[in-house]
Amino acid sequence: MTRFFFRLLILFLFPATALAAEKVAVVTTIKPLHSLVQGVMGETGEAKLLITGISSPHGFSLKPSQVRDMQGAGAIFYIDEAFESFLKNALESLPEDVRKVSLSHAEGVKLLEQREGGAWDEHDHDHGHSHAHSDDHDDHDDHKKEGHEDHKGHENHEGHGTEADNLHLWLDPENAIYITRAVAYELGRLYPENRTVYKENALKQIARLNDLDTTLRTRLAPLKGKAYIVLHDAYPYLEARYDLMAVGSLTLEPDTPASAKRLKEIREKIQKTNAVCIFREPQFDDRLLQTAAEGLPVRLGTLDPLGAELEPGTELYFTMMNTLADGLADCLQDPS
Repeated sequence: MTRFFFRLLILFLFPATALAAEKVAVVTTIKPLHSLVQGVMGETGEAKLLITGISSPHGFSLKPSQVRDMQGAGAIFYIDEAFESFLKNALESLPEDVRKVSLSHAEGVKLLEQREGGAWDEHDHDHGHSHAHSDDHDDHDDHKKEGHEDHKGHENHEGHGTEADNLHLWLDPENAIYITRAVAYELGRLYPENRTVYKENALKQIARLNDLDTTLRTRLAPLKGKAYIVLHDAYPYLEARYDLMAVGSLTLEPDTPASAKRLKEIREKIQKTNAVCIFREPQFDDRLLQTAAEGLPVRLGTLDPLGAELEPGTELYFTMMNTLADGLADCLQDPS
């Protein structure tokens, strides 16, 4: 009887052990990126998220356990060392076989220049110079529909961004499409046994991202020309994609206090442009916004570029983008 139960135990344990061995080891940094990566991975494994809860990349520090997770991973997906600056030392110390994948460097992803904090030209909808990583794609629509099979990857490509680039690049669904393709390609190279699954999941996610883009364009169209102020310049990709009109930011870095000169400049900009709203972010104190809005006919709204208050997972990116549209519409549209 004992031998029977021992054999039964082996029968049940070995498949479970084999299954666990097939689970891929992937680490990601911020929630929106984790959501896109997990959407490609599907049931092949669970990506590890470094920045959880309402934490922000600004001022974030890695725990020793997180460094160990990175050292044992197959791949690290992140935006850029210039954005997740807390990664720099950890990335340099990783084993050579860990793939370090900066999505700012992914083929097709467009980058916009960083604007200074303060008042901006409300007629400038180009948001500075943009540049994309591309291999001369002739048919843009085909690339939005395809999976990862023809994506040209970069071996352990590390971040190239600088202080001149605004790296909140995930807030353009088109960039999210290129991220999806890059992730599927990189995972397929690392875990070829799951390549077909990654491709199928990527195609489904790209279709959803195209639908999201269409929905957001319709929902945000009535907000064109309505001036507003943001806490920091986290939204140029959203503005450029949907022709929105932010006219200034209170700070360049959200955890850095604005000077008296900056506050005066912003208040004057609000009056000059008849700005409707000032948008807060849930991770940061509201006192600066309250000071900027004091005595002026503006409303306070909320925008969250990281999905800080949302549960991580494949739905987070889509929920976050729709919540951003809700926040913009709720504050900018005439309440009457």
